[in-house]
Amino acid sequence: MSESMPPASPAEHRTVLLRGGEVHSPADPFATAMVVERGHVAWVGSEGAADAFAAGVDEVVDLEGALVTPAFVDAHVHTTATGFALTGLDLSAAASLDEAARLIRAHAAARPEDRILIGHGWDASRWPERR
Repeated sequence: MSESMPPASPAEHRTVLLRGGEVHSPADPFATAMVVERGHVAWVGSEGAADAFAAGVDEVVDLEGALVTPAFVDAHVHTTATGFALTGLDLSAAASLDEAARLIRAHAAARPEDRILIGHGWDASRWPERR
């Protein structure tokens, strides 16, 4: 038995020009406009180039300087790093090398069954020792 897809809504068939904003895009770091066509980002660019799209779209939206982050989706996950962050020792609060060492010793003493200790989050450049 096959399932049928529901009919597309009229909004899914629209083409919209968003302009006058700040569009976060690695393709164009200075973008201020974008075109969304049938629910997908079709173009990203400058205000001047956006003029060429204005007549052919269903709607023009003035962003009034707002930030737009198209496709700001991470389609993958770094599971190893995520696991370490969730189960390891957070050293981000350590203000010095000595303090980090104390946190490590305390963590190891509290969890002797852990044969491997993974620490993360420290910033040695903020420590007085600079190492």
